[in-house]
Formats: sequence, structure tokens, C-alpha cells
Amino acid sequence: MPEALPEPVLTARAMREADRRTIEELGLPGRVLMETAGRGAADVAARMLGTVAGRTVVCLCGRGNNGGDGFVLARVLHARGARVHVVTLADVSAMSDDAAANYRLLEQLAAADASGRLHLHRLDALVGLDHLPPADLYVDALLGTGLSSPLRSPIRELVQWLNERAAPVLAIDIPTGLDSDTGEVLGAAVAATRTVTMGALKVGLLLGEGPRLCGAIDVIEIGIPRHVLEQVARQPGCAWRATDALIRQWLPRRAHDAHKYSAGMALVVAGSREFTGAPVMAATAAARIGAGYVLCACPSDVRPILATKLTEVALLGLPETERGGIDQEDAFDVLDGWLERARALLVGPGLGRHPDTQRFVRALLERTQLPTVIDADGLNALVGFTDLIREHAQGRWILTPHTGEFRRLAGEVDLTRRIEVVQEYARAWGCVLLLKGMPSVVGWPDGTVWINATGNPALATAGTGDVLAGLCVGLVAQGLPPAQAAVCALHVGGAAADRYAAHYGTASMMALDLLAHLPVVLRERFDR
Repeated sequence: MPEALPEPVLTARAMREADRRTIEELGLPGRVLMETAGRGAADVAARMLGTVAGRTVVCLCGRGNNGGDGFVLARVLHARGARVHVVTLADVSAMSDDAAANYRLLEQLAAADASGRLHLHRLDALVGLDHLPPADLYVDALLGTGLSSPLRSPIRELVQWLNERAAPVLAIDIPTGLDSDTGEVLGAAVAATRTVTMGALKVGLLLGEGPRLCGAIDVIEIGIPRHVLEQVARQPGCAWRATDALIRQWLPRRAHDAHKYSAGMALVVAGSREFTGAPVMAATAAARIGAGYVLCACPSDVRPILATKLTEVALLGLPETERGGIDQEDAFDVLDGWLERARALLVGPGLGRHPDTQRFVRALLERTQLPTVIDADGLNALVGFTDLIREHAQGRWILTPHTGEFRRLAGEVDLTRRIEVVQEYARAWGCVLLLKGMPSVVGWPDGTVWINATGNPALATAGTGDVLAGLCVGLVAQGLPPAQAAVCALHVGGAAADRYAAHYGTASMMALDLLAHLPVVLRERFDR
């Protein structure tokens, strides 16, 4: 089986470096890259149009290479029979060299075009954009990935005009007005129907407002070698995105002679009087993803309640103090033998914030050598004790905070720099940091970051975090390294949510619905 490869996700700076290396070090001319990019964009535009001949396309083109890609697209669609109107913002003398060369070619074609299907307009010479004919497709080739400050006139007005059109919009590389590194809107931004991006995904397409504004995404291979993309993807702020093929390759497979202990034992320390659902969801998820034996250790008072909810999961009662928290010393007497047998540990879902319980959690994390998933109240027990993470994580811990939990641990951080922040803290703490959100992001201790490729708003419901933590520990129990387990758990769990949303209304999903769809998803998308 050929090796599956992840998708690089680049910052604007990294993409410029990839272009430069390809042109200067490998000798592939920029004009060739632009031709390939424009032709790839034209193919996407043709699919959006259905029939190209006789259709009207309006291309708004800037003076840089993004505009040059638009000029190539216009030429290709004109050759296929479309009526094309190209609107430029600057004189050819102000364009980049490659863009200017392609614009001059358009001028020659327009002069020779007896059919009158190719029209070139300077924006400042138009009485108004509303004098253009209604189009079947609009193309945004205004700015590309270089924008770092709010849009100014006249581009801001162009963006507003474009967003008022009824026909679909194709953005080239990234919708104008969207920060390509953060997904922030810089004053105003094009709301594209589809985005065709060149060479590799851009971070801003996947974060912030990017998913809302870019529509469906097509990545066009333009000739930049894979090894160049991999090299520049090591720069700060860049990331990777897993594919189904990669997850299929990583997911553990049972041996033909497996038994429940060789298939992996997961120990889940969870639950409290107030929160009895969290341990059910986490422990069930660990079993459903394939852990051969799951033991849920919970406060003794909670055990009878969980016994009515969990059939396949074994239960262990932990002694409590008179004040109602977990009794640290007595709990270790009960747990010690199980900690030796388990292959992975999950601490936190629904444990509550009782001071005695928090002391027990910290002592457990200091004592155990097991690869460990720390979620929810396990994370809350570490607030003010992040030195414990630095000292003991050693790449074996998966932390799964949502934004609020992460800020309680790390303090006020600028999460518009989501990739850099996750890189920084995963490195500093020596852990796998799974920062939940849409999309969720996983940081590895070596600084590698993964942006999750699956999932949808159906996940915005209580309990999905408990399911995710259970998927993580279930995969680690089967021998998957914590770093890969976090990426796999996110991808597979999101795929289950996507399957649910394909059949039912997204707002109706509850956390356990993920586990109902998980077996089918594992078979349909991830079976080898």
C-alpha cells in the first residue's frame, strides 16, 4: 500500500517561500506557475458553469500575481466559448511582470476577436460596475494572500458590490479581504461560493471566518515539488491536515489472535454526583473505538448509578472523604493494581472541582507513567499547576481543553494566532495539546500542528468533548502513540458527526449519536 501523505497548510510567508524556491532554485519560471494556476482555476470555473460556451463571466483582477491567474482563467474560458469581461484596477505598467505579460496577451486576443466575446475594462474608466452585463459567474482575482491590513477604496467597494451579485463567485487563492494566516476579515471580505487555492491550503481558509467565506475549496497542484512544500511547512504558523487515507493507515488493527487485554485496557477516572453522564459517554467511546477492556473508576457514591447505564464497561468505586471528594490515599490502594494492568488512562470527565478530588488528580498524574488523556475537570485541577505538566507530560499526555479551559491554564492568549499558540504551548509543556473548536487543532511536542478536516456544527452539543476524550484513550490503549491518537480521534469523531448531518438535522444531534454512527463510519471510510 503506498504511503498516505497529509496536506500541508501554509501561511502567506511560507507560500511565497515555496514559490521563490521553485522559481529561483529549481528553475521553473513564474510564468509557467501562473499558467498552470490559471488553467486549474478555469477548470473549476467550467465545472461551476456546467456549460461554458455562451455563458458570461466577469473577472475582477488586481495588479499582482493573483490578478495574473485571473487573466489566464479569462483567456482559457474565452477560448472555450464564454463571453468574458475583465475588469482591472491598474494600468499594465503597474502590474507584476508575469501578470503584465498575460494581460498583454489578452489585449492582443481582444483586438483580434471578431466575435466580440472578450472585453477589457479599466475600473477608473467604467461609469459604474452596474453597466457590466449580468454574469453567470464572477471571479475574484483581486488581492490573493498578501493582504495584512483593512481593505481600502476602491477594493472595499468592489467587494461589497461582488457580495450583492446573485450569481456564484469563484475566489482565486483566497477571498479578497480574508487574512490568509488567521481567517480574520480585514474590514470586508468576499463571500465566495467556491475557492480555488494554489499549491497548498492556506491557514486562513480553515480558521476564523475562512470556512464561512471560502465555500468549497479546490487545491490546484501548480508544479511546486512536494519536498519544497514539506520544508516550508515547518515554518511557524504552518500546519498539516490529515486525510482519510492517512487516518486509515494510522488506525490500529487487531491481531487475529487478539483477546480483550491484548486489544488494550483503558482506565477511565471520571464522574461525580453532579455529573453522571460524562463517564458513560467517555467510557463507552473508549470501548466503541476498539479498546478491549474499559474500566471506569468513579466515586463510590456514583457507582450504583453508573451500573444502571453501563453494561459492557467494568466499574470500580473510589473511596470518598467525609467532605465528598475522592480520598487520595484510599483511592490509590484501590487503583494500584489496575494502574499496572492498564495501557492508557483518562482523567477528568465529570469529576467535579472538589478540592479533595483535585488533589487526588494531581497526585495521580504525578505518580502514573501511563500515557494519559486529561480532559474537563482533570484540566481544571491543573490550573495554577502547569509546572506539573512540564515536569511529567514528556509527550505522553494529551490535554483536550476548549478555549475557556485553555485560557484558565495558559492565561489570556491571543487565539487569533491559533496555530502559533498551540505550537508554543505544546512545545513548552511537552504534551499533545488538542485545542477544541471549529476546527479543532492538535499540537505535538515537536511543534507540528494539525488542523482537523472533519466535523460540523452538530458537534456544538454537551458531551461531545467526553466522547472525544474517550476516543483518544481508547486509541492509546490499543498502542497508538498519543500524538497520532489525538489526530485520529478528532478526524474519526468528526466523520461520525458528518455522517449524522448527512441524514438528520444538525441541531438534533446528541453526543451519544456519534457513537451510534461511529461503527458505520469506521467501516465505510476507514476500513482497510
